[in-house]
Amino acid sequence: MPLSLLCDEHIPYAIIDGLRRRGIDAVPVQLVGLKSTGDPEILDAARREGRIVYTWDEDYLVIDHNGVNHSGIFYHHKDKHQWGEAIDTVHLACETLTPDEMRNRVEFL
Repeated sequence: MPLSLLCDEHIPYAIIDGLRRRGIDAVPVQLVGLKSTGDPEILDAARREGRIVYTWDEDYLVIDHNGVNHSGIFYHHKDKHQWGEAIDTVHLACETLTPDEMRNRVEFL
């Protein structure tokens, strides 16, 4: 079963829609009442729901470095991939990694 994602508010809806078309359960923070919520609270919400946070926000890297427990973070710089490449890369990670492997881990995509 693929990983489920909680997508930070900076992830474009086109990428989220592309992931959904590939069968990934990807939910933007805006749809679950977390728009403009702090990053630690988003990580906590994702942990409670068993979701991986997908983000371009480097602040999550600092939070991880400070030892905050989380269910996992997918990170890549917003300029690293074209949108189609981002969809392909995230989809592959969701299909190959497990929740146990992602616990308290940042996957640089």
